Amino acid sequence: MELLVVLLIIGILSTVALRTIDATRNRSLFDQTTAEMNKLVQAIVGNPDLAYDGRRVDFGYYGDMEQLPSEPRDLLYNTTGNAAWRGPYVKLMTAGDTVSYLYDEWGRPYTYNWGAGTIRSGGVNGLDMTVKVIDDTAQLNHNVISGSFLDSDDNPPGAASSAYEVRLHYNNPDAHGGDSVAIVNPTPGGSYEISLTPEGGNHAVPIGIKRLQATIPGEELTRYVTIAPRSHVVADFRFSKTFAGGLEMVGDPKVNPDGKGFLINVTNTRDQDDTVSSLSFLPTSAALYVKDEFYINSDHAGFPRATGKGPSDSISFTSVAIPPNGLIDVFFQGFYTSANPGGGDQSQVVTGRTFKFRFSDGSEIDVTPGP
Repeated sequence: MELLVVLLIIGILSTVALRTIDATRNRSLFDQTTAEMNKLVQAIVGNPDLAYDGRRVDFGYYGDMEQLPSEPRDLLYNTTGNAAWRGPYVKLMTAGDTVSYLYDEWGRPYTYNWGAGTIRSGGVNGLDMTVKVIDDTAQLNHNVISGSFLDSDDNPPGAASSAYEVRLHYNNPDAHGGDSVAIVNPTPGGSYEISLTPEGGNHAVPIGIKRLQATIPGEELTRYVTIAPRSHVVADFRFSKTFAGGLEMVGDPKVNPDGKGFLINVTNTRDQDDTVSSLSFLPTSAALYVKDEFYINSDHAGFPRATGKGPSDSISFTSVAIPPNGLIDVFFQGFYTSANPGGGDQSQVVTGRTFKFRFSDGSEIDVTPGP
């Protein structure tokens, strides 16, 4: 009888011990799996605690590729051959190991749901675990960059703002419909925004370290900005040049003998070179279209036929650099009442009509050819 009691006690203790060992083992596997899943999250979107000089430097796979992986293997192998891939993003424990990151500590495969941005482990005994790459995957590219866009005198661009640009360079054009850059123009008041809103040009702003450039004719500024999830980054640009155009007309327009064209002399009033590469026709009462000829300094090479350019149109041409106090001649010939004149549309006499031009440097010149 005593022996049976002893055996019963031993059996109970063994059962309790086995259950305790099993529970302890599952707890350990649970903790190890949780740690591994967190490492997978960091492989995808980076470790926010890795920083240099106060700036976050790790954004994982998404920071480089600007999209979530299509399959787990993308974290270990460059399956598409994309130049933006800079992995591997997962760290394996032993040489020759190529699959451990696919399985939890119970040996069950992880379930990846890239649409929802989740990683799931089935665990054991109902210990189902799910981690999210981020609270809301929209936060990976619905960020905002904005700032000021001013000249050396802190003046805004004004009416010439459409000739200036801010460019956000993407790492992976494939993730943005083939676009390698997002381009916006500053406002006349001197501000800009890049975002997935109409105000920001409907451009994605993905997490990572991104190159941002602001350009005006003859000058380009570059910033590197750190975009974290849910961020609104401010990047201001101040140029060494002034936005006020340096070109002015000298003397009176010279009208062609037939009265159907004219030449103007233009000088650079700045103390530095002024470069122009386009000319816009601003709306005026003249409402005429030049079609036959347009050139600068009698240099027909590099200057296309005007081909029916008039109000709100622009002509782009080979860049012309004008030194301080330098002079250029700008010639127009053949103005019509239509952009595509037919046989009955004869070229018009320009005397007494007012024309207004804006060069790419922002200079605006009013011309009223006299008799």
